[in-house]
Amino acid sequence: MIFDALVLKVASRCNLNCSYCFMYNLGDTTYKNQPKFMSDTTVDNILKKVKSYIQKFNKEKFTFLFHGGEPLLASEEFYRLFISKANQLQKNLDKVTFYYEMQTNGVLINDSWLNLFKELNIYPSVSVDGTPKAHDMYRVDHKGKGSYEDVFKGVSLLKNKMGHADIACVINTKENPKETYDSFKKMNVSLVNFLIPDYTHDNFPFNKDKNTMSNWLIELFDIWINDPERYKIPMFIGFINSLLRITENTENESKVLVIETNGEIEAIDSLKACGNGFTKTGLSINSNEFSDIKNSPLGSLYFGSHGSKLCNQCMECPLNEICKGGRLVHRYSKKNGFNNPSVYCKDLITFIAHIQNYFMNTLPELHKEENIEAINPSEIIEYLNTIPSRSSHSYSKELEAFSNSI
Repeated sequence: MIFDALVLKVASRCNLNCSYCFMYNLGDTTYKNQPKFMSDTTVDNILKKVKSYIQKFNKEKFTFLFHGGEPLLASEEFYRLFISKANQLQKNLDKVTFYYEMQTNGVLINDSWLNLFKELNIYPSVSVDGTPKAHDMYRVDHKGKGSYEDVFKGVSLLKNKMGHADIACVINTKENPKETYDSFKKMNVSLVNFLIPDYTHDNFPFNKDKNTMSNWLIELFDIWINDPERYKIPMFIGFINSLLRITENTENESKVLVIETNGEIEAIDSLKACGNGFTKTGLSINSNEFSDIKNSPLGSLYFGSHGSKLCNQCMECPLNEICKGGRLVHRYSKKNGFNNPSVYCKDLITFIAHIQNYFMNTLPELHKEENIEAINPSEIIEYLNTIPSRSSHSYSKELEAFSNSI
């Protein structure tokens, strides 16, 4: 089991109450049983296990991603102490480089925090959902007040002081893509990581035949690709690189582990959207090694879910290498576990076809040299509908074991 980053839940509470939040508002209430902040003892145990892990696998790069809840609810002293200990550990290891990142809602960003980020080399990203209207539709405080104004101020400070402003944006298909795109231009951001909302087969709110998501993404892509002063959109860049066969190191979801405030070891936290207690493994950094998660019921499903445990439709799909089955949470159902195509499968096929067709039309010499045919999304979707779902014996046993554990 190889992973490249730890998501550290340094605070298990948040100063916002976003309605779509998988941490607090999609049915998982386990955060109530956890301490509000990560303790020094848990930090020491994390770094101890990181040391042995890096020595065992000779890792050259390793990332700590501070997360929550809201990580800026933790004290500045917490980060100074953590990174001081981590830097000391790095000196005692041969060739590893540690990287520090943070995902924040941006409300609490001020000069003091920005000075700390620069001092400790922490690279922050801020959650913003596009236009003021779209953002304040969901990202409200505990009194129901929108947070856009405070976040805009925080992002402006971030760009002015650190020279960059990276954004994570959950897509709201009710909002106009052009207005969403322009809102981030107004913010003068460097990068926007657009995130497809986390729904499973059990709670998907869209009509799968209407291509709601792909229509939105196609309109956004056409705006972005024709803007000479575009900001980076990793989703689009990733698909383009895959289609053009450009090698790029991209983060696989199953190369990340989560450590909760109490030291529990979990899989990616977006899987909390799958149900109450879904991500719980019964493992703790205080008494277990990282590798122990592979032998847990969830870990057995999780770490194979991007490879041999893709469903039959995904394995047979000609776009398998491009979308890689989509995000894990989007493939989940209580009936089949991850043994499903993504709830956004038709959207992904349609969108990927649009990108490929765009480049075939604008750069015809690329496909002529290799005799590449244009992707026909309707043909692919029709073909995949003829493929029965897989019901392998080993997968069924793993799903049954996991179901019995929660």
